[in-house]
Amino acid sequence: MAEAGSLEVLQTLCRELTTVAEALKEDREVLGLELLTELSINCQLLLERTGDTFKKLLEKPGRRKESRDAVLSGKVGILNDEYSLNKDFQELVLQVADELDLDEIEAAKLAVLAADDETTLGRSQKECAIIRFHTQRIYMLKCMVLLLELSKEEDELLSEGVSDELGNLGLYVNETIFRQSLPGTANPPSQPRFVSACMAAMHDIRMWLQKLSEQVASAAVLGRASEAHFQETVEFTYLSLVQQHEFLSVILCYAIDRHVAVEEDFLDFLRVLKQATRYDPPLVHLVPVLGTYITMFGSTEGSGSVEQARKLNRFVCQQSDDDTRTVPFLNAAIRAWWIAEYSGWYMDDAAGSGLPNVDIDEEDKQRSKQFTEALKDGAFDFMLAVVADVKASEWEDPARKSLRQWLRKRTPPLPVDTSFSAFIQNQLAAKLDQFVDAFISNMPDVLRRLKIEEDEQRQASQAQEQDYDLERFLLIIAYAFEGRPESADGFWDDPENNLAGFLQWASRRATTPVQAAFCEMLQSLSEDPKSATSAHEFLLDEGHQIRRPLTITWSHIFHELEYFANKTREKPTAALVSGQRVGKFSTEQAETEPEFAAMMESYLRLMAKLASQSEEARTYLLEQPRSKLVDMLFHVISSQVAPRIRACTFRALSSLLYRKTLAQNHLLWQYLEACLTGAFFSPTSSKSAGNSTTSPPPSFYMEGLFQEMSPHVEDASAFIQFLVALTSLPEGSGPLNDILPYPEDLGTSTRMRPGIEPYIDFTLGHMFSMRAQDIPEVVQQRVLRLSCLDLAFTCISNFNEDLIVISSESNVNVDSAIQSGSLEKYVTHHPFARVMEWMYDSRFMKSILSTIHQDPEDIGKAALDSPLILSILRAIELLSKALDLQATFLDVVRPHAKQQAQSPSRSLYIPTSNGAFTSIEDGLMTSMTLLSDLGSYCGIGHPGLTLASLKLLEKASASPKVVSAWQSGSPRPSHHNKAIMALEEHGDGAIIAGSFIAEFNSPLDERKKADSPDYSIKVYILDFLYSCLQANPNRPTIAHLLLGFRCGIDRLEIEPGGAFEQRSSLFHAILPLILDIRSEEVGMFQWIINLQYKVMRILKILWSSPLSASIVLDEFRENDFLFHILIRRLVVQQNTLWDGYEANDPDFLTKPAAQGYVDYLSIRAMALEYITRELCTVSQGHTPALKRRIFDALGGQINIDGAEIIELPSVFEFHDSLAQESVFTLSPPEFKTYSELNLRPCLEEDDDSNSLYNLKKVQEVVLLKRNEGNTPGQLIAQQDIANAEAEEETLLLYLLYLNRFTQVKSYSLKGLKAWTKLMMVMTDCNDFKGTNKVSFILQTLQATLPSLELYGSESEYSSAAYELAKLAKVLLFELDFAAMASTDKQNRAVENLTSDKLFQLLQICLSAITKWVGNQELRTVYYSICYRHLTGLVDHGQGVSSSLQKTAKTIQAFGEKLLNVICDDAFGGDAGCQSAALILLGALVQLGKQERDSFVVESLNKLNFISVLVDSLRSVLAEWEMINQTGDSGQQYCINAKLALLQQLCQTRVGAKNVLHANIFNAIEQSGLFSVDPELQVDSSDSTALERHYTLLVKVARIIGAAIVSRGSHNVLQGRKFLTEHRMLVMHVLKRSAGIGTAGGKADALLSERVTELAEAFMVLITATEFLESENLIEDRRTAPTLFH
Repeated sequence: MAEAGSLEVLQTLCRELTTVAEALKEDREVLGLELLTELSINCQLLLERTGDTFKKLLEKPGRRKESRDAVLSGKVGILNDEYSLNKDFQELVLQVADELDLDEIEAAKLAVLAADDETTLGRSQKECAIIRFHTQRIYMLKCMVLLLELSKEEDELLSEGVSDELGNLGLYVNETIFRQSLPGTANPPSQPRFVSACMAAMHDIRMWLQKLSEQVASAAVLGRASEAHFQETVEFTYLSLVQQHEFLSVILCYAIDRHVAVEEDFLDFLRVLKQATRYDPPLVHLVPVLGTYITMFGSTEGSGSVEQARKLNRFVCQQSDDDTRTVPFLNAAIRAWWIAEYSGWYMDDAAGSGLPNVDIDEEDKQRSKQFTEALKDGAFDFMLAVVADVKASEWEDPARKSLRQWLRKRTPPLPVDTSFSAFIQNQLAAKLDQFVDAFISNMPDVLRRLKIEEDEQRQASQAQEQDYDLERFLLIIAYAFEGRPESADGFWDDPENNLAGFLQWASRRATTPVQAAFCEMLQSLSEDPKSATSAHEFLLDEGHQIRRPLTITWSHIFHELEYFANKTREKPTAALVSGQRVGKFSTEQAETEPEFAAMMESYLRLMAKLASQSEEARTYLLEQPRSKLVDMLFHVISSQVAPRIRACTFRALSSLLYRKTLAQNHLLWQYLEACLTGAFFSPTSSKSAGNSTTSPPPSFYMEGLFQEMSPHVEDASAFIQFLVALTSLPEGSGPLNDILPYPEDLGTSTRMRPGIEPYIDFTLGHMFSMRAQDIPEVVQQRVLRLSCLDLAFTCISNFNEDLIVISSESNVNVDSAIQSGSLEKYVTHHPFARVMEWMYDSRFMKSILSTIHQDPEDIGKAALDSPLILSILRAIELLSKALDLQATFLDVVRPHAKQQAQSPSRSLYIPTSNGAFTSIEDGLMTSMTLLSDLGSYCGIGHPGLTLASLKLLEKASASPKVVSAWQSGSPRPSHHNKAIMALEEHGDGAIIAGSFIAEFNSPLDERKKADSPDYSIKVYILDFLYSCLQANPNRPTIAHLLLGFRCGIDRLEIEPGGAFEQRSSLFHAILPLILDIRSEEVGMFQWIINLQYKVMRILKILWSSPLSASIVLDEFRENDFLFHILIRRLVVQQNTLWDGYEANDPDFLTKPAAQGYVDYLSIRAMALEYITRELCTVSQGHTPALKRRIFDALGGQINIDGAEIIELPSVFEFHDSLAQESVFTLSPPEFKTYSELNLRPCLEEDDDSNSLYNLKKVQEVVLLKRNEGNTPGQLIAQQDIANAEAEEETLLLYLLYLNRFTQVKSYSLKGLKAWTKLMMVMTDCNDFKGTNKVSFILQTLQATLPSLELYGSESEYSSAAYELAKLAKVLLFELDFAAMASTDKQNRAVENLTSDKLFQLLQICLSAITKWVGNQELRTVYYSICYRHLTGLVDHGQGVSSSLQKTAKTIQAFGEKLLNVICDDAFGGDAGCQSAALILLGALVQLGKQERDSFVVESLNKLNFISVLVDSLRSVLAEWEMINQTGDSGQQYCINAKLALLQQLCQTRVGAKNVLHANIFNAIEQSGLFSVDPELQVDSSDSTALERHYTLLVKVARIIGAAIVSRGSHNVLQGRKFLTEHRMLVMHVLKRSAGIGTAGGKADALLSERVTELAEAFMVLITATEFLESENLIEDRRTAPTLFH
């Protein structure tokens, strides 16, 4: 167990607290309350896990001589263990101690713990130790912040009376964090007060930061400052310390709010602020603390008294001539903030309004004067700088940023890349809320005076430097309320309060800068639909006469915009250069002074904000008839205005497309097209565009505007974002997406080919592929790239390739069903085709790869929602989507699109793709850093980017083109995989593997389960590894490298001392998902099972592939993997709950839990396959002890080190523990509307080749079918619609059921196959003898027969029956029937039970055969089982005579039906089935012979089988010769079985009679077998062929002999005739067998043996027919020549 307060404990605690905090935000009343209550009840467990960590805060023991000496001695006690330290480790410990100013023993502890982090972090052990030190402090502080936040939530819920079980968390916080005694307990030992300790810790951090700066300066002098190692360490330390300081400031705010601080703490804090020397992040961290102190001790909202506040006021506001401060505006801000809140004591009815001997009016004047002086000293400047810097992000609108920078005069900027957490942002915003409310409510006169003085200054002199404090205050409000709609409610909920009155006042008679700032403020107060609608109504409110003159309303804004638009059109435009417009304009063209430009930008941005948030505002702006807003905005775009104004105009237009309709979208497309064809350009501009006699070409204005926007990134980005909004489909277009995102006739009057191709070419070909590379400002470059990629991804995502498949393979008329009119028009005009063409452009692909490949340092600093991260994410998503659709594009879309393609463009701004690559994979392979980049992004903590990177890695690793490119080289496998080499070159593979390991080391979220981002990342990592391995399992791949193997050219190795050998590899990180995650007693959970399934299939590839099998199996053996699997419940009960449901009816398969059931079936099948593989390996490896352990485990017991025995289900219980498939069988529902719907195009194969319905495609087919029958204007009854929708729902539910049922049957069969194979292996390799062996076989039969009987009765389950029958066959052939004849009474019980089971097996097989169940393959096994059973009884009949009789009666009971099936298979089946059937018939004949029962023979004759069998001899010679030529062993066995059956028939009197009556001699004669000398029939030099021919002669001769012998004297004449006709052959054989005429030799031994056998057969026939005697008698009586006929 981890040590209390350790990093691992704190990380887990932080994760749990974050879960509770998120739950309170998402579902405060139910889930949030439940989790918070649980946390409050279990506070004692928190104390056990954290110990006194929180009480210590950031205390750390400094370096000590005693500790240093202990380290140098080489032996120290760490973590309850004694460690021996070598010299290198001692040096490492001392370096860590010096770096952190830490006790050497503690440093040694850090170094030991950091050893495990090297693989995960990819850093040196020293760096890992430093990282662990700071990370632990950060997590501790974050846990404290979360506990304080949750404690505050608890207090609020307690005040609401929600639950009586709350309250413990607050007590825990007071005791362990704020160091306060619990009621009724003794005072704790003396220790510093919490606030003092917190301030001391913050001071220590500031000193550490100062020391760090000095180290950097010293390093610069020594030339070490540029070293990468030094820079990384310093930067990490700096960022960590700043983060710790930030958390401490937040904690201090909570402490002050909970009344932990006293007045002296406030004074000490003010003295600290007085010592501030520069404006930096630590100083910013203190500002929320300042606001909290002021509220607590200076405000009526705090805990102090008016007397205390008056005392503190003198201290805060005192100023002296010798008060020289490095940061004077900080002191001004302190005074202003204090006065604003302190003045509340003297408002009406406040405590200070009635103080005796106090001149309230005089003091009010004095406070106003002091506040005004503070403003002049830069109070608002500083406050604006603080709140803007804290809220700053790369997404800050450039217009607002410009306005803020214009108003920020005194406060210097913070260092680049400075960022602040959400905790400090929320604290600062909350404190500024109070300041804003206090200033507006408590000092209205000062506020009014600000506007008056500004008006006076503007009237006095335009050139004079003016004070813009009112504008600063408005911007402070804007930043403070940004992103906090609940806080903005105070401005809108009550129209009579001070805040609402302030809005009314500030909107009247406002100067130009005030209007700009007011609009910025209004935007921040409109962060949700409710607030935005309130702001819209505020701007509509023109009923109050008092607001009419010069008031900011919609009318006023429209008037100003119209004035601006007209002004820009009245003046002549600038001269054109080379027929194109230039981007420069004079001040005479429009009012473009900074104030006016800022106001126009703010108007447009306010318009965009309200339209995007409020549907009422959007509708009003879009449909406002009087101002013709859209026309006006496009007039502005067409004019030569400042790029930022045009950008704001494009954003305003984009906002009008939120929640758009198709008609609105088409309207704005037409406006844009008109704009870019010159419709909104002024007449003077048109005249100056060319000479007086010619008009410019249609593309003139478009290229001119593109040229003008090209240098201005902000302008171009906004235009492209507008295109993104236009190309996005309206809500409700899915899932078909069967409409074009623009009007079909767009551009028909100006271009040869209608559509939006010029816009795409400008975006992707010019701005993204060319212009973006040259942009110096990185943030602008990233935003531009993101905008371009958004457009490309939107166009591709909107394309539905399923329409093409459905059209070609289904019976739906897609042309009449889709909204775009025809499929051809949809395919050829959709922007998808144009974007895909750019995917094959070398410049475009280079830009995409450049977007993905970024400096790791930039990645580490970037926020998760920054343009950098999002542009990388979008580039990766675009590549993945394009790869998905590439086949459709190349095979279908491109051929159609090329027929209408335009000629290549020569325009710089509207280029065309160069088509340099034939496939996207070719482009990807131009950068081998792509794999490293994608892998590295998996560890940055961005779930979306991680998942997208893994998805693209998966596609790349599984792509045949990419794999072949990686393996390129000579035809022989003699070259290293290029991808592996790329990842090994700089150690990127180890870094990526480390990030993967970290993901798997993070625990699963029990609350979010499968919805957790961490869970999704794990799943995608496993999918990537599986795809990579599956694509090339027998060659080293990047998956092998990441798993921890050392990859050679064509082999894998274990690197000595490497991660795999140390069991810290990715391979070992995924193993616990199988070994350690237990299913709970309440049931099985789909999300856990799915994870285990994905791990198991990876392991299966590894243990199955010859490349990795030996390594992996050895590793499994060392980890006791087999025994862990057996313990992990391979057997579950049929009443087991699966996510709360029992698997006992068809409805279960329609529930999400069914997927867990399916995955479990697959896991079990794979586990059984592994056990079988391991058992085979162990048996072949001659390790009897391990083999015995495995057999014991499979028998139901695992012995743990000889001390403990774990009982578990035996192997005989594995296969029948789950519900049979028949439980899930369901009759298909009846369909009327969709009964003839062809859903074949919707079938897809899963990873195991199961054909499943893609339900998304099915839904599309159904929608198309519905649309197909609809015509414009057609009326459909509501009942018909309801019936159709109900049928659609039923269809989708039924197909979902079919998918799951298909998988259940497939995986059940796989599990059964694996189980039967395991039982066969156990049967083959066990060491059982005698009764033990019989007992094992009996147990297996007992486990097998019920299922075999069930499955064997229906053809639907013939595959399962086949597997069980094969097992039964093996068992039967392993059984020693001789042992069953034992007379030992002790064994008779087992033998009788075995006989019963064998007889039951026989009955099952005979029953299945009689019913024609299954295919010939299954019946072949049945025949073999029956044969073995019969021969076993016949061969050992002396002890089982009763069994013989019972078996014979059973055969008779099944009667001719049984024999009819066998006879059909004997001649109608394949070779194997024929052979088995014939052999079984022979056994049945033999059984009848032994029992003196002719039932079988007579039945065969009755079925005409004997005649057919005899007749088949006519072609026996030809068939035999063909077999000799082809080597077909199956046919060989078949003929042998046929001849053997004939011989067995002929060995019975009845059978011989029937064979002879079937005219066997005639059939043999026609075959020509005995008509020719064998040496003439077969090449005599080929002894093998000759021997085979003699073999056939022997078999047939024996049949004839048996028939003659069995029949006695009845057919002697036929025998004599046969001998007479073939006298020459008989004589030849007899002579050769006597050695006459043969040379002999070892080579002819087999041939001689066959000749001898044939001679013996002839002698039998000669003797039986008394042929020689008859010949002598005939010779004596001969009176005439003998006639042979």
